[in-house]
Amino acid sequence: MSRWFRWLSLVAVLAIGVPIASTSTASAQTPGACLAGVTLAVATPTAAAPTTVNVTVTPAQNIKPASAADATSFHLHYFVDTPATAAGGVIPSGDPKIIHSGTTTQDLGALAPGAHSVTVVLGQLSHTACDARASVTFTTVATAVPVAAPAKTGNAGLAGADGNSILLAGSLVGAAVLLTVGARKVVSRRR
Repeated sequence: MSRWFRWLSLVAVLAIGVPIASTSTASAQTPGACLAGVTLAVATPTAAAPTTVNVTVTPAQNIKPASAADATSFHLHYFVDTPATAAGGVIPSGDPKIIHSGTTTQDLGALAPGAHSVTVVLGQLSHTACDARASVTFTTVATAVPVAAPAKTGNAGLAGADGNSILLAGSLVGAAVLLTVGARKVVSRRR
């Protein structure tokens, strides 16, 4: 019945000439305009968070992820070691060197040791780049990787690298004790 109802509704709408509403609300929304005078400042990562940058937006803007679909919001685009899109251009998605984010604190992920440059660009819901942007350059260092201890040697088989030799030796000593005690009991019974 619902299929018939939808069909009849469509026929009625077409008959009276009322346009059918679009199911996409994003296309009907006009993104918030990029405002003049908005500035960004990017802080250099710290030793405690060597791949995380913090951004200050002045004056404060309505920063949300694009997935929020709020036409009045903006989000930040972190260009990691890649040139930033010019103001008015559409910032591409799917590029791993461009992070689309609704937060002013962003972990940039694993970065190779060496010099890095990050440019942060304010963007509209439609991913159109605004003039507001700032950059920071910093250097990451290689993290120390613990070196595995070498296998123990020269222990006459009492302890292997995994410690199982000690367990085996203990089991053999225990079995010898049991055999000795058992043999004495058998000998004493026969007397």
